[in-house]
Amino acid sequence: MKSRLVINPDKNVFLNLSNTSILIFEFYIAQRMRFGSKHENTVSTRIIKIAILAVVLGMIVMLIAMGTSFGLQREIKSKTVALTGDIRITPFENNSSSISVTPIYSSEALPILESVLEDTDRIVPYISAGALLRTKNEFEGAVLKGLPQAFSWDHFETYKKKGKFPVYEDELSKAIVISATMARKLGLAVGDRITAYFQQNQSNRIPRKRYFKITAIYQTGFPDYDNTIAFVDMRQLQQINQWEEGQIGGYDIFLSQKKVSTPIASEIYQKLPPHIDVQTAEQLHAGLYDWISLFDFNLVIILIVMILVGTLNMATALLVLILERSRMIGRLKTMGADRRQIQNIFLVNAAYIVAKGLLWGNLLGLGILYSQHQLKWFKLNPEDYFVSTLPVYIDFWMVLGLNVLVFLFCVGFLWLPTVIIQRIDPTQVLRFR
Repeated sequence: MKSRLVINPDKNVFLNLSNTSILIFEFYIAQRMRFGSKHENTVSTRIIKIAILAVVLGMIVMLIAMGTSFGLQREIKSKTVALTGDIRITPFENNSSSISVTPIYSSEALPILESVLEDTDRIVPYISAGALLRTKNEFEGAVLKGLPQAFSWDHFETYKKKGKFPVYEDELSKAIVISATMARKLGLAVGDRITAYFQQNQSNRIPRKRYFKITAIYQTGFPDYDNTIAFVDMRQLQQINQWEEGQIGGYDIFLSQKKVSTPIASEIYQKLPPHIDVQTAEQLHAGLYDWISLFDFNLVIILIVMILVGTLNMATALLVLILERSRMIGRLKTMGADRRQIQNIFLVNAAYIVAKGLLWGNLLGLGILYSQHQLKWFKLNPEDYFVSTLPVYIDFWMVLGLNVLVFLFCVGFLWLPTVIIQRIDPTQVLRFR
């Protein structure tokens, strides 16, 4: 005659417990399971360690991917803004050329710009002119960008390699700033003199000649700029073009931080005369911005893959833990615990495992990013990535959001393996000792 296990409703210990007491009981059982498993050499213990390691490695990969992706995007965007501003204003005739062909009068544009922009925004007039830079033995084509008096080099200071940036005062300056690439091709250094030849509008006229002295050498990492752009006093180019004092090639507008350039550019465009165009940095460097936007797609793929890998490992570990604790589940059912209460016990353990993996993953991942930020030990080819070292950007809210996303997704998904609890029959698992 077979024995039969009977659950007596009168001995249901959970009936007289409050919700708070049941919650405390669930946390207590989950804690006893964790501390008890530390001293057991079971299959679940080893699998849980593997699951924690998977969460750690996944978190490290995700943090590095986010920190370097955002860092590279910000560094490239900051370089483009340093060279052309957030917004550029030029005549339509100059859009397809890097040379200031047609001038605009500052009186027809500057009052409108000042009415739209704030005091913290910088409005920088400029003129661009093609030239041939020549030494005794070498010559190189270049585009000279003329800058105004009292121009601030603060945004460009990080790209200075040698020398000192000039200060354009009342007296016409003969200082020139060239790139390290151009200096190497021409065999020049800070303090050397260089001759610039400018072609006149009339093809039969002799080119104009100007002498300059190199005061500083820069390097941005952008080949298009480093190969061609040099900086001089804007008044030099006004004389070369035979323009009046109020005639310029365009404006570079540098917006204060945390401003979106597109709506401001649209407002300026509506108010300016019809022959003047307005372009944002995204439009001026459309190909480059399209390239760096691919980083976001790659980042999303990495996040999805890493979260799925970590979650699947956690689900496997939790499933093994449930099967290994089937007798405990049977005892809890005989005491009156329902499926939801038993599920909560295992979900608490799962949350603890995920949290432990996130903690170590954050410590190691952020440590690697911080070391790269300080030591710059990982190098890049500037010809391919426009930077010589891998830049890093770490934001508190970015890291917090990633942790919350991973934690909620993993723990929420782990509810599925606990469904097997309802299939465990206490009359079967407690039949034999």
